[in-house]
Amino acid sequence: MMIKINMLPLCALAAIGLTGCQNHQDDVKNERAKNAATVQQPDTCGAGSFSYLIGKPASALDTLRFAQPMRHITPDTAVTMDYRAERLNIESDEKGVITRLYCS
Repeated sequence: MMIKINMLPLCALAAIGLTGCQNHQDDVKNERAKNAATVQQPDTCGAGSFSYLIGKPASALDTLRFAQPMRHITPDTAVTMDYRAERLNIESDEKGVITRLYCS
């Protein structure tokens, strides 16, 4: 009976450690998928011609007109998962700086 009681803290510690590893693996997998999607997608919406916007404030979008559908995605924006090859997506971070451009 004494052995089982001593093993309990060890088992709890192992479970916590494994949970941390899984969360890290999920983060790495999600980041790789995001980077792969950025690299592999064809430029069907002309995102490349707007690459100069990366690193600029999102307010720069206020003065631009887009010939194709465009959506500005902020960290708190809910977006649909439908794919539209001609749509330009412009992502900005929590500081309002444009970080990514892609088609979908």
